[in-house]
Amino acid sequence: MANFQSTDPSIATSNSGDPKSFAYSTARERWPKILSSAIDEIVSTISRNNGLSEEDVNAGKAIQAKLTALKTSMLGDAVLEPIPSDGRPDVEAYNDEFKTIKDRKWLAAPWLYTECYMYRLIHTYFTLSTSFWHSFDLFATSKRSSLVGSKKGAIELIKRFRGVLQAIAEKQSVDEETQKAIFEEMIQISLWGNATDLALLTSLSVEELNSRQGKAVRDSNKKNIVVDDTDQVWSLLSRLRLLGSPRDIHIVLDNAGFELLTDLVFASYLIESGYAKKVVLHGKRMPWFVSDVILDDLKYLIEGFANGTMYDDTGSTVREELQEAGKYWQGLIQSGILEFRAELFWTTQHPFGRLPIVEPGLFEDLADADLVVYKGDLNYRKLTYDGMWPHSTPFSEALGPLARKHDGQGVRSLVLRTAKADVCVGLKPGQDTNFEDGWTRHGKYAMVSYWDAKS
Repeated sequence: MANFQSTDPSIATSNSGDPKSFAYSTARERWPKILSSAIDEIVSTISRNNGLSEEDVNAGKAIQAKLTALKTSMLGDAVLEPIPSDGRPDVEAYNDEFKTIKDRKWLAAPWLYTECYMYRLIHTYFTLSTSFWHSFDLFATSKRSSLVGSKKGAIELIKRFRGVLQAIAEKQSVDEETQKAIFEEMIQISLWGNATDLALLTSLSVEELNSRQGKAVRDSNKKNIVVDDTDQVWSLLSRLRLLGSPRDIHIVLDNAGFELLTDLVFASYLIESGYAKKVVLHGKRMPWFVSDVILDDLKYLIEGFANGTMYDDTGSTVREELQEAGKYWQGLIQSGILEFRAELFWTTQHPFGRLPIVEPGLFEDLADADLVVYKGDLNYRKLTYDGMWPHSTPFSEALGPLARKHDGQGVRSLVLRTAKADVCVGLKPGQDTNFEDGWTRHGKYAMVSYWDAKS
């Protein structure tokens, strides 16, 4: 067994051969649809780029043929093959673990490994092609369409964020109870991303936050948060701020589009409120899981706001508010207070518990931070090894090695996740007795799960 697997918990993991698992339908329905969309995107790119050289056109057709063959292999439950080397060091780790998998068929292999394998394999089709295709993002069109289509929510969120900044600036009118209320609102906005209608949240004005109605709205929104460690995180950050010693907070991003906007708002709030000296955003180096954030997604959002081109059919007042927000984020990045990184680790197949072994430098960076926030379902699956844990399993147990110190260093982990897979831990015994079938799969329920491995 490869060294990086030596400390993995002994737990069965979700696999695409289990008819009772969400992986089963994902492999048979969702993956082929993703490949069909990818093929369409290549065809569309070739047809609308009349200036492409013949070499690039032929290279694009070759990529299209590979995607088509991949879809055929998948639907036919063919045996997986090792990923061809494209000169990047992560391929060796994929292929080392590949050798340890007993059933290597598309419709029977471990879900977490195979899904990561699929996206990494697809990436080689581009890295081994002509320079035009090297940095091509198969999913850029859908990600950008999603953001453009979120116009109403984006404008409303920016207006509310302006109210937060105003409340923070008027510190004399913001007591501790109100500060906690704002914190809860910001957590919920980042937690639900574009899954929640902003009308369900308060206006983030001091008056409404302090009102009985405002508290009722927050309490109502908590009813589907089945694990809620918000109070523990609030206690940590408020204590560190009181001591005058806040350091960096890291956010491991999930989706681009409107969810990325909510994460930028959350990051800015942490900075402006004095909970973080700096916020580091971790995205992906390559197109990943359709909607994950890469650097170009961040640039597209911020520059679109700053230049007034994202929603250019709005009135002048709204456009100025959006431009102000975009320029604000540009300023944070230029000053180094907000930073984007895309380490190779996030696009490997590794569960995060292997981090101290396979990427000790990144582990040390995260351990040096006050808090690491992991967004979304995939990060949750990787934190918990995509294990078939009983739902009452403590979050710390499912974290494996990441729940304890290594060489005296530990990571404070907070995951904000709406459930869209089978794995779910941290519930009280019997808590899910009356939940509907498949309740972990459709994004209705959420987890705010925290563990402090520094203490």
